[in-house]
Amino acid sequence: MVAITAPSSIDQIPLVKCPKANAAIIPSIDLSAPGAAAAVADACRRFGFFKATNHGVPAGLAESLEAGAMAFFALPHQQKLDMSGPARPLGYGSKSIGSNGDVGWLEYLLLSVSSSSVPTSALPPSLQMTVEEYTRAVREVSGKVMELMAEGLGVAKEEREVLRRMVVGREGSDEMVRVNHYPPCCSCLLPPGRDCGVTGFGEHTDPQIISVLRSNSTAGLQIMLRENDDDDLPRWVPVPPDPHSFFINVGDSLQVLTNGRFRSVKHRVLAPEGNESRLSVIYFGGPAPSQRIAPLPQVMREGEESLYREFTWGEYKKAAYKTRLGDNRLRPYELVASP
Repeated sequence: MVAITAPSSIDQIPLVKCPKANAAIIPSIDLSAPGAAAAVADACRRFGFFKATNHGVPAGLAESLEAGAMAFFALPHQQKLDMSGPARPLGYGSKSIGSNGDVGWLEYLLLSVSSSSVPTSALPPSLQMTVEEYTRAVREVSGKVMELMAEGLGVAKEEREVLRRMVVGREGSDEMVRVNHYPPCCSCLLPPGRDCGVTGFGEHTDPQIISVLRSNSTAGLQIMLRENDDDDLPRWVPVPPDPHSFFINVGDSLQVLTNGRFRSVKHRVLAPEGNESRLSVIYFGGPAPSQRIAPLPQVMREGEESLYREFTWGEYKKAAYKTRLGDNRLRPYELVASP
């Protein structure tokens, strides 16, 4: 049993045009290989996104979390609510995404993993323990990636922990884990002539510094790519699932911290077709609420002007969560046109 039952119509859940299959390549980077830093920086400049392999997280740990999460989502709806509380915004949610009318074909758990603000003890004990162990492992992956990002940006060796220190090991850092469950969307629910394209999670960018995603083998994730800076016709590119790897997203805050060198990637998820659910787990690395978000001196060239006005993470998070998913959250903070 899942929380999402078949409604009489899905008019409130957007339908989107399915992209044609193409040979677009998602960068795949071995995090331990020579040249990884340069490859990470190139991927973050061009795509804001890449696949990370050889990451060091045991496969069994991710599989245990997947099994525990699927068992949780199979519980009766009221029992899930009783265990975790309704998402406001943390807790258990179904269909409704945020408070501004966005909806999707999913149910989810949104948990704070750096504070006691969410009663994770209300989750089944085995799932709670696995979430905690998984978070510790993926936090280290995010830290390593942020060090590679700094190195790829040319930051001096003694300062390459500048990004990592904002999130990993800092008291009060704003880290969250989101577990998304997308049940199959039966084709009988679709309008005549439509055989795909029900929105699982609408297009958006992530406001944090970094996001680290792992999914099962069911497809659905897409990212928006542009051929060049002047491209007015971006295209949606399917991301082939790979449960053995992690996918790294550049967040809005990292775009500002690098003064636009790295770009937050717009992405979305389509509800799965067929018989298999999609399950994804995303670690969001955010700094402490008081952290100043402005271009890092370590990456700025002499005489370079900031493209953004300064703000704190707490201010930006509050403003971002008041918007709809598809809004350009950074636009109010831009001082000049991004490069």
